[in-house]
Amino acid sequence: MVKVHYFGHSFFKVAFPERNVLFDPYLEKGPDDPAFKKLIACTAKPKDLRDIALILISHEHFDHFDQELIEEIATRDSSLIVAAEHLLQQLNVSKRLLHPIRMNETLNLRGLEIKAIAAHHPQAFYPLGFLVSYSGKSIFHAGDTSLIDSFSKLKPDLAMLPIGGKFTMDCVDAVRAVKTMKPRFAIPMHYNTFKMIEQDPREFKQKIDKSILKTKPVILKPGQTFSFK
Repeated sequence: MVKVHYFGHSFFKVAFPERNVLFDPYLEKGPDDPAFKKLIACTAKPKDLRDIALILISHEHFDHFDQELIEEIATRDSSLIVAAEHLLQQLNVSKRLLHPIRMNETLNLRGLEIKAIAAHHPQAFYPLGFLVSYSGKSIFHAGDTSLIDSFSKLKPDLAMLPIGGKFTMDCVDAVRAVKTMKPRFAIPMHYNTFKMIEQDPREFKQKIDKSILKTKPVILKPGQTFSFK
């Protein structure tokens, strides 16, 4: 059983058997710019962020890289942190916890296979997505990205895809990504946190439901969970 806990924006905890993985941790902090006034609070509570085996960071933007939170969790739990090397260099944690990864590289850490997937996000220095596999199950977290051809090589069980439409795919392109990958399940992310990325996730769901795809779209509100076998 794989359990996915959504905390809002692009922040997830995925619980594999005896292994908890965080993707793009982000609580509340951000710039003073009114454009980034948060409209939806993060629902993560301290009890949700215990026993973390791995922390995966797609890129350096504040809404994906909560440095203070990452340092606190990793130091407490000896969590391994996987990201591009320039990001890891910013963290004040033991070097033994840091695992740099490059595009198309695969690491095997704590029983999980982690592959860094290309992302197209020109506003970031070295953006990545992550394909994480364990015991025949795979999850793809796209990070911030537009629609790219290399998605055709991915066949995950679950795809987490941005739909915000500002600096990332919108609902239409996210559905195109689903049609390319054909995952069993698809969860939209990176929307409605700020005014500039307001989207209706029901559009994402409706477009998939009306297609010939067998993919099941799953709309999670912050704080909700989804499990699959």
